[in-house]
Amino acid sequence: MYKEFLIPKKSGTYSEMLEVFGLGNLIDEVLTRLDIGERKITFEDMGLYYIVSSDKEITNKMLEGLTYFPVVKFLINKSDTFPPEGISIENCFNYPEQKAEQDLYKKEYENIDKDKKKSSEQKKAAKQELAQRKLSEFGKKLDKEYDVYRELIKNPYSSFVKLFDNFHENQQYFPELIKEILSYYSKSIILNGDYKLADEKPTSQQLFNPNQGKGLNKAKANNASMGNQKSFWVAETMKISGALSMMSVQYVKVGSGYDLKIYVPEFRQILHHKAKELLFVFKKYLKSAAPIKLDILNLLDITIYFIELTPEYNKGKVKNTIQGFHTVYQKDLGQNKAVANISFMTTPDFVEYTDKKESKDWIRLLKEQRNVISGIEEVGDSIKGLQLYRSFLGAKGRNALNYFSNFSFWYASYLMQALDNEKFYVKPFHIETLNIFYKNMTTQEINLSEIIQNEGFKAIAQAIRKSTVSLQYTPKENRKFEIRYGLAQQLQNKSKSKESLATFIGEFIGTYNAETGRNAEKNNGKAFRTNVKDEELLQFFSLLDKSSPRLIGALLASYGFALNKKESQKEEVLTAEEIDN
Repeated sequence: MYKEFLIPKKSGTYSEMLEVFGLGNLIDEVLTRLDIGERKITFEDMGLYYIVSSDKEITNKMLEGLTYFPVVKFLINKSDTFPPEGISIENCFNYPEQKAEQDLYKKEYENIDKDKKKSSEQKKAAKQELAQRKLSEFGKKLDKEYDVYRELIKNPYSSFVKLFDNFHENQQYFPELIKEILSYYSKSIILNGDYKLADEKPTSQQLFNPNQGKGLNKAKANNASMGNQKSFWVAETMKISGALSMMSVQYVKVGSGYDLKIYVPEFRQILHHKAKELLFVFKKYLKSAAPIKLDILNLLDITIYFIELTPEYNKGKVKNTIQGFHTVYQKDLGQNKAVANISFMTTPDFVEYTDKKESKDWIRLLKEQRNVISGIEEVGDSIKGLQLYRSFLGAKGRNALNYFSNFSFWYASYLMQALDNEKFYVKPFHIETLNIFYKNMTTQEINLSEIIQNEGFKAIAQAIRKSTVSLQYTPKENRKFEIRYGLAQQLQNKSKSKESLATFIGEFIGTYNAETGRNAEKNNGKAFRTNVKDEELLQFFSLLDKSSPRLIGALLASYGFALNKKESQKEEVLTAEEIDN
């Protein structure tokens, strides 16, 4: 009887997670072939090992009547490669055909860019239409596994064919092979059947075993050989199946070449079908980006899609289900790619909800933050800002708030500079969404709601906004006041102590009120913006007395360089062509 299966953690990489997914795929397919109806296959991280469990048991007697099926689809790597006897081309991964389809979309995109008869708006519309057509074919005409088997056709291909042949050439022993796999994972027993394997101890492939590549699989050099290590055929087959289901492989442009970033999710506990559904949607909307930005967008996306796909979820933190991503960076060396970095990115610890309203709030604010990050170009000083945001996503409590505070200071300056250069694809935050965000970031030590709801704080933030970003979304001929460039940097510099921040804000508001008064005099008493009242200034100073000046300054940077709902309508009108990431 087979019902619970164990996979020990050995590598510290995504290798075993791929094995978990692959075993889940196999159990699900076996139950389908045995005509078992509704079932639940669960993955669970137990610390030192993973457990894959099925609520429907499988017995040796049930397996006796099992007929052959490909454990993984055969992969056609070249136009002159034909599938093994008995397998139709329609039931294979057809790399040449899929590459031609992908190249066609790429060519159409380039032709839109080159079309001199189209305006920027017409090009944007044409690109959006093309993107929608491609999305509509994803999983039908386009294989969702394409990014993985695009890499599988290279060095790992010969090993893949042998592992495929282990099953295909032993079809009469297929039930025995399945028993061997289930016994291996449930009882750690390796059977010895009458079959003859094409490859019992395949070479560990770097794509599925990132720490087993040449030069990586030994703590130190102990001989002249740099070969890969050997593995067990069952484990390697499961990893291939798992990779095709759950791995994401994305190109990263570096100079004139392309490196690779590989992402595999790590789950604490999840149903097999829910994991597949989540990864299908996640891969459907993948876009290329520079490496740090890619990490951020993928973390935000997997969190957003999980919330959208699990409206019934009520366990608190998303991290209770999705722990994060295993990531591997492969550097392009010409003929091959070498592993340059192996890491793990955690799901945001602070994303927590227990009802439908809270889930909708998180979707809204995470999507806004995604829009903000999408507009940042990963070059020069921007790298520092993106690193701060990525650190924020992986931190907890006060540390997370500190990283976001530093990001807020940086982004205020970045936004001002971008808008001055008419880069309207760089987006401001929205005040209404920031309110939701900071409410959720409140801790036992820091009551952020008390700060952002303070009338003095709101008046100061509005004065900063009316002196900076709000004016930048106003046509030059309609501006009644000069834009205060450099205010973001000054705010950061002056937030190092209560005294310097209080003096700076006092001087700023004095100038702001004087400018507002002079403008009203020129316009027969009509004021185009509201003065900051003395009592509001006193309320702000009172708040500053009992809070960290750096935190107050960072919150002013967040709110002072954001837009409210009315101002955001201007943003939509004035926004230029958005960049395609």
